[in-house]
Amino acid sequence: MRKTKRLGRLFGGLLAAVLVLAAASQSPTWAAEAGDSKEEDKVKVIIHTELPDAEVGVFQLEKKVAVIEPAQGYVEVLTKDSRLTAAKLVYSQSDETGELSGNVTVAREDLDAEADHMLADFAQETYTLEGNVYLRQWDTEEEGKLKLEVWSDWMHVQEDGKRLHARGNVRVVEPERKAWADELEYDDEQEMAVLTGNVRLETDDGSVLTGTKVVINLSTDEATVYGPTYAEFILGRDE
Repeated sequence: MRKTKRLGRLFGGLLAAVLVLAAASQSPTWAAEAGDSKEEDKVKVIIHTELPDAEVGVFQLEKKVAVIEPAQGYVEVLTKDSRLTAAKLVYSQSDETGELSGNVTVAREDLDAEADHMLADFAQETYTLEGNVYLRQWDTEEEGKLKLEVWSDWMHVQEDGKRLHARGNVRVVEPERKAWADELEYDDEQEMAVLTGNVRLETDDGSVLTGTKVVINLSTDEATVYGPTYAEFILGRDE
């Protein structure tokens, strides 16, 4: 018996097909519905295509790997807290990882992001994004308020977006200030942001601060500057 099944044959005639990829320790290994598995332990893959008879991917049973790339469509991945989409998905059940490429998007309740390519670790709930990365984070205490925007070449996101590390052409926009740097380390719980390499910080009132490294305490709004520094401050004027 051939151990490689073509998903196009399995789901021929359907515009959207659903796979539920259970955790590696569960049985059956690849199941449409794992009988006693918990919903949060599942990774659901929905294949969207406008061509009912098109081949959408290869299902490697022995290796526990799915390579999905639907023609004229996209792949949607649903986990406990996230919705991911991409043109192509390589999913490894053994490693509990997914490699997504082509118009990648991530959507969570308080965060969304996009990139050219992404490696998702579903067990650790971490995402590594590469190429034209853009992320925005929403304020959980005030609905609809944008808290943070970050652009970069590469980004690693941890702990539901509470920690992120960005590298390459980093640009950050927060309420009342903007920043540019080679690298950013951001910790929401510690309320700390560290900008490194060719740092430039601008406030909405026109003040400018540059340095090789700037550490910002987000709770006190205090910035500590390292290395050669240039600053411009807008002095207050009496009305």
